[in-house]
Amino acid sequence: MATPLVLPDGKQVAIDLLSAALDGVHVTGVLPAGKALTAALPVVRVLRIGGVADMRGWADPASRDNPRFSVDCYAATDALAMQLARRVCAEWELLPGQATPDGIVTGVSQETGPQDRPEDPNADLWRVGMTLGMSVSPPRSTS
Repeated sequence: MATPLVLPDGKQVAIDLLSAALDGVHVTGVLPAGKALTAALPVVRVLRIGGVADMRGWADPASRDNPRFSVDCYAATDALAMQLARRVCAEWELLPGQATPDGIVTGVSQETGPQDRPEDPNADLWRVGMTLGMSVSPPRSTS
């Protein structure tokens, strides 16, 4: 019986690679609660909002996941939140070819650029977000 191919956790790949690229920024999938969020600024939250896999068989090297993310950038001022969002977008473009132990980024997309997301009720911080995409494949054996 063949062993099915388990695709990488694209969200964790995104968090790990952005964390490595954004020195001094807390990158997470879950926001700290209340005042802890303000204390952790600047913060980038990555939420998976969809995306589909391209599966051509259990062991096909072309198999990949194509997650879409809502990425929110939190900072102490509107200008700092927008600057952080632009920084995330710039780093996002450099992800193809980068890898974690779980997967290799084979492509990226930007569906929406940075936009104000003022609906956040916390007046002590500002939020700017965007929708980004990624294609990620399982690591390849080199043996």
